[in-house]
Formats: sequence, structure tokens, C-alpha cells
Amino acid sequence: MIRLFHTADLHLGLKFTRGGYGPALRERLVARRLESLRGMITLAHERGCHVFVIAGDLFDTPLVAKGLVREAAAILARFEGVVAVLPGNHDYAQEEDPLWPTFVDALGEGHHLLRRETPCDLREQGIPLVLFPGVCGSRHSRTNAVGWVPDALSSLDLPDEVRRVGIAHGSLEGLSPDFGGDYFPMTKGELESSGLDLWLLGHTHVRFPDRDRFEGERVLFPATPEPDGFDCRHAGHAWIIELDSDGAVRGESVRTGAHRFRTVVKTITSEADLEAVKAEFGTFSANEDLAKLILSGRLPGDLFEGRGEWLGAMEKSVLYLESDLSGLHREIRASDIGREFTIGSFPHRLLGGLAGSGDDADALQLAWDLVKEARS
Repeated sequence: MIRLFHTADLHLGLKFTRGGYGPALRERLVARRLESLRGMITLAHERGCHVFVIAGDLFDTPLVAKGLVREAAAILARFEGVVAVLPGNHDYAQEEDPLWPTFVDALGEGHHLLRRETPCDLREQGIPLVLFPGVCGSRHSRTNAVGWVPDALSSLDLPDEVRRVGIAHGSLEGLSPDFGGDYFPMTKGELESSGLDLWLLGHTHVRFPDRDRFEGERVLFPATPEPDGFDCRHAGHAWIIELDSDGAVRGESVRTGAHRFRTVVKTITSEADLEAVKAEFGTFSANEDLAKLILSGRLPGDLFEGRGEWLGAMEKSVLYLESDLSGLHREIRASDIGREFTIGSFPHRLLGGLAGSGDDADALQLAWDLVKEARS
């Protein structure tokens, strides 16, 4: 039995400049990705894995700092089995390559950078396994990099006990958001009919199949191991896969991430609604969770006016809070109108009529805003 550790899309060197994060938080998020790699190596050792596979996008760009390249390679070099790294579409292989020669020098012997369309035979290293890499040679391609595999497999005449595993990076039809077909598009049928036992893929940042354990699946995405933004709703995962000598396969998804990106979208109209949002934030971690809060609806005056206070309390319960209250308004009641405007005045009659009808809160809100603006 061969035990594989499968990860992808770590994107070392990602700078997190698109969010509203402060310098300290950006530095923390950047550093955490390297810590995730260290943690996965430790986990692979603990679980007795023979091969550690990175199915593309170890780095976010071919132009990351050479110090980071060497540090990542040094971490991987400590793995006691065999490391196999595939260039993805972010860290693609090039003729005049600014990235991978530095990486290979630091990685050392006994490990493999899969930068050629040729089988990688691990039998001489004591593992009855041949890897078939689909190498990315550019950022975009409308043709995938695995078309060569069936012919190469048929030419090898491998013994029955030798297992065959493909490693590729790109979109998968029906799963990956690749509407233009620009990211090395593959189909599940194409992969499953290639003659290989298993395909370990990268590029799509969610796991597939999306469950904690599987048996018999032949096409796998591990998910990114460390969440990287609010469009990433999982905790960060990798696969530990067992491949038997007869080709039977089973796997377990393991959590590898530290931070979580939480998005809370609610319509609130009462104190009970607001307390429910507070309670949800009470389940978050102030050391690990980043939250985006989007609220809409209409709150009674005292609750609405106290939004700074309750928003501040929520902010203390997470590592970072990004809030959008543009859809949240103060509920306008007859008592509010009477307090703000003279009885019998035009604003009082206009707003009172709208409030009395109860049919169109939006019209009442618009009229309130316009009258208040005109008075100021």
C-alpha cells in the first residue's frame, strides 16, 4: 500500500493587498501560508505518507522572492519520503525560469520537480509508483496538459503491481468556474479513461469530492490548505490517500488551515434578530476568524442609534471585521415624526401619511431622508 499526501494551491507569496487589512494582519496572513506548509509536512510524517504531492501553485507568482523559494524548498526537503511538485498556472514552468532552478537547488536530491511531460518513475526509490505530470507552461491555456498521458502509459508496459498516478493543474468541467475555458480545462471522463489509477488535481480551491472520506474516487481536488479570502468558506484541507497494490483507493480529508473567513448576511428588524447575530459572532474566534458582516432591514430607533456600540462588540470577537450596513435603516415611527416635526407642518403631514399607510417603508425612508436633508 502506498500512502500519498495531496495538497495544492498554497500560493506562497500572496500579499493580501486587495482587502482592507492593516499591515500587521497582512503580515500574519502571509506568514501563515508558510506555517501551513510546515504543518502539512509534520502531518504527513505522523501519518506515515510515502509521497508528498503538490499539484500546482505552490507559489503565487514566478517572481516571488528567492528567500521565500529557498525557505519553502528547505521545508519540503525535510520530508522523509519523496516530494513531487508540479508547476501550476500561477508558478508555471518557463524556458528562462526565474523560479524553479532556485527551488530545485534548495530542494536537494531524492525529490522531484515535475516540469517535463515525461513519466516520473519512483521504483528506484523503493515506491512501486509512476507519476504522470500535466505541466503548466503558461498562465492560461485552452488545452489541458494531460493529452500525452495515454500514449506514454501504453508505451511503458508497466507490471501490474506498479501503480499509476496523474498529477495535473487546471479546471474540471462541471466543477471549476472557467467559463471561457482558459485554465487547462479537463473533463472527468477524459481523466478516468486515461488508464491511470488516480488523478491528483489542483487549481480549484474547494475539495472534490466534498466529504471527509471516500472510497473508489479517481479524480481529486484537495482544496487550498489555508483559506485566502471571503470567497473561501472552508477551513483548509488536504487529502491523505491510500492506494493499494490492486489499484483500490480510499482517502481522508484532513484540516490544514488556521484562519477562517466568515460571511454573515442577515436581514434584521428586531432586537431578537440583532441578538441572534451577536450570538453567531460569539461562536467565532478572536485569534483565527475574519468576518464580513452585511446587514439590511429596519431597526427601532434605540437599536439603530446604538449600532456603533454593538458593531464594536462584534469587532472584538474576531481577528478582523469588514462591515456593510448600507442596507440597514432606522425604523421610522409616528413618535419619531412627532418628535422631529411640528404637528400640522407639511413634513409632519407628509411623513405621517406615509407612516399611517404602512404600505411602503422605502417611500417613507426616502421622504424622511429628503426632508431631513432639506431642513439641514
